[in-house]
This record gives sequence, C-alpha cells and structure tokens, in this order.
Amino acid sequence: MAPPPPCSSSLSILTLITILCFCICTSSSSSQNTLTLSLTQHISRENKNNPWLQTISSLASSSIARAHHLKNPKEKSSTSKIPLFPHSYGGYSVSLSFGSPPQKLSFVMDTGSSLVWFPCTHRYSCSDCNFPNVNKTNIPRFIPKLSSSAKIIGCNNTKCGWVFGSTDPIRCNGDQICPAYMLQYGSGSTSGLLLSETMDFDEGDVSDFLVGCSILSTRQPSGIAGFGRGSSSLPVQMGLKKFSYCLLSHRFDDTPVSSKLVLVRNTSNSGAGDSGISYTKFHKNPMSSTAAFQEYYYVTLRKITVGGKTVKIPYGFLVPGSDGNGGTIIDSGTTFTFMDSHVYDLVAKEFENQMSKYKRAADVESESGLRPCFDIAGKPAEFPELMFHFKGGAKLSLPLADYFSFLGDSGVLCMTIVSSNLVGSNSRIGPSIIIGNYQQQNIYLEYDLENGRLGFKKQICK
Repeated sequence: MAPPPPCSSSLSILTLITILCFCICTSSSSSQNTLTLSLTQHISRENKNNPWLQTISSLASSSIARAHHLKNPKEKSSTSKIPLFPHSYGGYSVSLSFGSPPQKLSFVMDTGSSLVWFPCTHRYSCSDCNFPNVNKTNIPRFIPKLSSSAKIIGCNNTKCGWVFGSTDPIRCNGDQICPAYMLQYGSGSTSGLLLSETMDFDEGDVSDFLVGCSILSTRQPSGIAGFGRGSSSLPVQMGLKKFSYCLLSHRFDDTPVSSKLVLVRNTSNSGAGDSGISYTKFHKNPMSSTAAFQEYYYVTLRKITVGGKTVKIPYGFLVPGSDGNGGTIIDSGTTFTFMDSHVYDLVAKEFENQMSKYKRAADVESESGLRPCFDIAGKPAEFPELMFHFKGGAKLSLPLADYFSFLGDSGVLCMTIVSSNLVGSNSRIGPSIIIGNYQQQNIYLEYDLENGRLGFKKQICK
C-alpha cells in the first residue's frame, strides 16, 4: 500500500511550535488499587441505501489498511475500572481526562501502538475524517492554555527519546524542544508536539504523563490511547501490572452501552489468575531494529483447527523468523482478524470444504470484501468450530458470531477474516496473523504484564 498522505506539506515544525507555545499560558500518583473505565464501540456509517453492507465493506477495507500499517511500520499497582464503549467504525473507545482542571476526551483503545494523543488546540484540523455523532467542525479537543499543568517536552528530556529514539544523533540539532512527531495509523496520520500533562482519575492523578498534542490529522479518530509495549504507552507510564477487558458484540449502531476496561497497579492482585482462564506467554519479535515490532503483543500460535481438522500452515508463518517476519499479534485497533494470504487461503479453503453443501454468494463477496460467503436461507445451519491453539496448551474456541456474520436480512453468512490478497498484495512482511477485536468479542482478555502472558476465557461481556 502506498504511504498515506502527510498531514500537511506546508506545516513546518516551527509552525507547530509557534501554535502550541501560543496556546500554553504557563508552564502524585494514585494510592488506589483498581481503576475501571468504560469501553464503547466506535463505527461510522455513510451509505444510506445499504448501510449494513457498506459498513462491513468499510470495516474489511480498514482492517486490511490497518494490517498493512502494522506489518510495514514507519520508523522514526493500583487498579482502575473504566467504561469501554464499542463504536461504529470498528474500534472501542474510552474516556480519559487530562489537565488541571481536567478536560475529558474520548480515545480509541489501541494495543498495537504506544503513544497517547488527542486533538489539540483550537486550530486542530482533521482532513477526510469521520466522527460518529460528532460535527467535524466542532471536534472535542484539548486546550493547553486552559491547563496549568501543560508543559512542552524538551529535546533532551528522556521522554522525547521514547518517541524518537534515545540514540538519534540529529534529534536535537540545536532545538530546545522535542521535535514534532508524525505518526501513521493504517491509511491515516497525525502530527503535533509532545506534552507533559496530568492524567486525572477519580482515584487520583498521574502526573508528568507524556501525551501527544496533535494539531493535524488525516483519516484519524478523535484520539488514540496507546496500550502497546512501548515506553510511551498508558500501561507503561502508569506502571500497570495488568489490564483486562471483555469486548461487547459489535452492533454497528453506536448504541451507548459499554463494558469495563480494568487497570491494575497492585502487585498482590496481578498474579493470582481467575478460575477458567487459560494463559499463553507473550514473546518479543527477534528483529530488534524494527522498533514498532517491539511494541506488539506477540503470542505463539501453534496451529489452527477448523471443525477439529488441523489447517497445515507452514511454521514460518506461525513464529517470527530472524528477519522479524511472521508470527501472531493481538490488536484491539484492528476490526477483522487479518491473515497473510498463504494462511488465509488454507483456512478459507477448509471452511469451503466443510460447508460445501451451501451455495456460495459470490455477489455478496464482491460487494463486501469478505469471503467465503454462503447463502444458508431456509436451510439448517451447521458450522465448523474455529479454534486457535497456543504454546503451552492454551486453546481458544471462538464463538460462532466472532468469525461468521450475517449481512443484513439476506440469509447470507460471511467469514469475518480478511487478507491482503483481497487487495492484490502477497508479501510476507511483519506479523502473519493479526487477531482483531471482532474475534475478541465476548472473550475475557487479560494482559498480565507482570508475568508476561495473555489470559483468556469465553464469557458474555456486559
């Protein structure tokens, strides 16, 4: 995929600095054990004639674009419970507050990136952006001049190196503040300057928190909360021992319902493990020169079975090689699970073989970007089980609704897994399998950071 357009060809670092310095008037951590936030779905819908099919097609395309970004990244204890809301563009958002006094904003929770950033200043501009239930000309944004705790990050500040690399010889180059960043997400991008701010919870504040003050964005949601493994991520900055969530089923209608995102900072509560949870170890990508790969949550997938039959996937796709390519990651920012074409074709073919009594819906496949699709109208439905087998013996049998979906009222059912071969690419670069949030619905997921493992069990999320 061609690189996304830059945020602005004419906006210089000096301009960003001038804007932000103009907007900032001036230049203790919580003792609570648990923080809980709400997670909400985040989806946008544009087609008035066939909104369901258009939504699915859009999500398939965005999942592929997201996968290409993750596979080709550009280089340059206490506990809290927070509502986690599902939204109509395929992600899940959480509300966080920054500043003194606090300003509350919505962020997409993203385990595939690390920096937390928000739309910033009255001059914030977003091109080609879709925001559910938000007027594009009135996007909620953080106003630095209204916060007494907002400070621009200096160039020699250690936290500047979290984003630009501590060994970058040209980073400072005489400048007194940290350079402007430009980050890419799928087919979009965002740019701005780094701030030190206070993140506010009812249980207490987290001071000196590194956050991105974005002034220009392209095709981006209103803000992103990075939950990856990099130093700038929310879990690392908060010193979390673990975090967990259970994603509500996608409704694609922006219904204001939420599940809980639980943040744990207390060591005594982080290692016990709940009944019925299976665990598999996280591991690092051996390609240390690709910084983004080190931010991903890699797990070792040993095999995939369809209807109890093992899909014969070459080993090189299941485990990252010395070149960093291959392997499986968990990503809350991708909607539909992505598989490299070699893997996808084998999995899809097995479903086709075991569901051969149903007629293929080629027209729906063409419109939706999903395949295989089957017309099961008026027929008793039988579906093979899709199971992921992980290192250590952990097995995850996906709920049927996580890998097959009806498209409207047509009686057509499509597999909700995508591949790059749908857009003509067949390259083996980066992770071969990206397990997206659609395949995480109604599954409790626990990122046990202290013990370096992923825990999961099926349950009805609420």
